[in-house]
Amino acid sequence: MPNTDRLTVVVSNAADGDLATFSLAGDGTLAPLARYPAADVAMPIAVQADRTRLYVATRGEQPTIVAFRVAATGTLARIGTTAIDASHAYLSLDRSGRWLLGASYGGNSLSVYDAARVRDGDGAPLQVAGGIANAHAVIVSPDDRFAYVSSLGSDRVFGFALVEDAAGLRAVEHGETRVPAGFGPRHLRFADDGRTLVVVSEFQGTLATFARDTDTGRLGDARVSARHPAVADLAQGHARPPAPAEPSVWAADLHLTPDMRFAYVSERTSSRLLGYRRNEDGSFEPTHATATETQPRGFAIDPSGRWLVACGERSEHVAVYAIAPDDGTLSLHTRVPGGRGANWIAIV
Repeated sequence: MPNTDRLTVVVSNAADGDLATFSLAGDGTLAPLARYPAADVAMPIAVQADRTRLYVATRGEQPTIVAFRVAATGTLARIGTTAIDASHAYLSLDRSGRWLLGASYGGNSLSVYDAARVRDGDGAPLQVAGGIANAHAVIVSPDDRFAYVSSLGSDRVFGFALVEDAAGLRAVEHGETRVPAGFGPRHLRFADDGRTLVVVSEFQGTLATFARDTDTGRLGDARVSARHPAVADLAQGHARPPAPAEPSVWAADLHLTPDMRFAYVSERTSSRLLGYRRNEDGSFEPTHATATETQPRGFAIDPSGRWLVACGERSEHVAVYAIAPDDGTLSLHTRVPGGRGANWIAIV
């Protein structure tokens, strides 16, 4: 179990091109620690399962992956920067930390990397799987046998079997699952030890829940929640660019509490955190909504499930919210200065 007496919060700041670190105490106190240069437009972060390394993808004129070593104190030490061909909206690692996967929104693709080679400066992917319209996120199953990629542009979730051979890791196409038209699948999370996959709709602010066969990796039919009343007055979203002509749903990140009772979604147009309660059948229903930092993209929940940490792309502050154990409502606990263009949060 991770030590939750004092954790380190890592925030990527796209406009500043760096990572900011903060100490998160068991009582919810958040204190700034340090800033670490990365590169232009630092965005998604992937943390190794043992929390000893992290990787950040930068999305400037020359996309890169920057690797950092994470000390037990939370101090970061830069290992190296590697130029890559793709601009990744999302990074994931398998549990071994050997394989790094990236989803490229503009490249409509999944890239597979050898993490050790990336740390050594070799950014050539082992494989690029194309044809995934507006690929937005990729996650690896708890047993490292499968990966799932959201296709915002085609309303599908693509499945891949992960196969190791002499050349490294291959992602073998393993079927696809559709969500309702206009859903816009974005971020993905596992629940129930991988037996359930939860997907957030960027365009509607709803959650789709899939039963997952852990042996075959296949997904069942989607069960979609009701639209959250907090965004009922917003128009249906769509893939960007271009930006819509009227205020539209623009949901981003998704996280579940460790006990799987509550889910939260960041919604950028209304600058709110949308709350959902999980039903006995595993589906979700919308509950409360909480105003947060302007244009929230990434957020994170600490391992204890007591604290939610959020930032905003148009805010220079980072906020901590207490999660009520009975109904999951959020209450602002503290707020501290941060960086510019804050968009991703990891807790190590």
